[in-house]
Amino acid sequence: MRLIHWRYGWLGTLLLALLLPLSAPSAVPAAAQERDLGARCFPETGQCIAGAVRVYWEDNGGLAVFGYPITPLQIGTVEGWTGPVQWFERDRLEDHAAQGVLAGRLGVRLLELQNRPWQTSFEGVNPLQVPTACRYFAETGHSLCPPFRDYWEANGGLARFGFPITEPLVETIGNWTGLVQYFERRRMELHNELPGLPVLLGLLGDEVLNFQALPPTPPNPGLPQPGVTPECVRQFFSTSNERDALFLRAYEQLPFRAVLGCPRSYVRDVNAAFQNFERGEMAWLNLSTRGAEVPFTMANRFIFSVFPGPTFQRYNDTWVAGIDPMRPNVRPPRRDLYAPWGGFGKLWINDSTIRDRLGWATESEGRENLADVVIFDNIYNDLNNLGVMFYDQRTGKVYAFGRLDQTTEVLVVR
Repeated sequence: MRLIHWRYGWLGTLLLALLLPLSAPSAVPAAAQERDLGARCFPETGQCIAGAVRVYWEDNGGLAVFGYPITPLQIGTVEGWTGPVQWFERDRLEDHAAQGVLAGRLGVRLLELQNRPWQTSFEGVNPLQVPTACRYFAETGHSLCPPFRDYWEANGGLARFGFPITEPLVETIGNWTGLVQYFERRRMELHNELPGLPVLLGLLGDEVLNFQALPPTPPNPGLPQPGVTPECVRQFFSTSNERDALFLRAYEQLPFRAVLGCPRSYVRDVNAAFQNFERGEMAWLNLSTRGAEVPFTMANRFIFSVFPGPTFQRYNDTWVAGIDPMRPNVRPPRRDLYAPWGGFGKLWINDSTIRDRLGWATESEGRENLADVVIFDNIYNDLNNLGVMFYDQRTGKVYAFGRLDQTTEVLVVR
């Protein structure tokens, strides 16, 4: 039986992570002294390691890097390869015989299981805008900045972690919320609540294994099923119209479309504004400009913030011209960064969480434009949680937002 212990192992695990430098993987020299390849067992989880997996575990960081074993060595199939596999709290080790023991690509796998494939769910960065303290990876289009860069370079780099596949983002994992960054093989977490602000490695072995072990949720025959476009949506959008066809194509990419229900309102040429930030963007809509029906309990003018993850929040726009300042009285740290204006600026300066998650604006002002907006009726008849899609006429992007209490129900389709 596996014993329940603190999320990052016992205190010894934490001390190892903080005090012991991790060496990069290295082959065992042929002339090395004979090793004990027998079983080494851990009462904490009731599992053992032996042979080549034990050698790799012990030589490449042990408990601090991999955590405790949580399964026995067993035959598994991974990305078309079948062979001996053993799961650990933070990793999956695969014995490829002549190739040696290799670590799994659990960062990629977890995001896939969460329906957040990194290739389409996380926007990359402009290499010309990457700060000098950071490193840009053309292979994935993402950057690596301190303190995660420092940890990556000191503890095995590409061989240990793989390429970064997201930018840093704020996530809630269990009872902890903080800044994380995903890599092909790992997730790094910055623990500001601990002495020394350590970077620790996420328990991806636990998370992926538990995710894969979950039984599939049986479909509710009374609800629209994922992967199926309801007839009401097909009838609403005329595929002979280029704009409607674009909306329909974007809708069919939404992993949360089953809860949106049917379109109830379609408003064209709505006043809108958009602004990019270091780690996300804001979008503003003014539905009162076209007399649109706004069925949810909010103002006609509202703002969406799209954070890393991606996740989102929706806010009423309370900025009043002539009363509220046009721009917050703050100085950006660099000449290529800006404080947002107007409603974006009021929301940004008054909410430290938004500032921390989005960072500074990367454009001097918001881009005023027109948008076409579709409002859905929500299958749960919850007027506070209606889905919204809108099309930015200048950039061609389609933004889609689901229920307010499900902040991961967001997708930007380009």
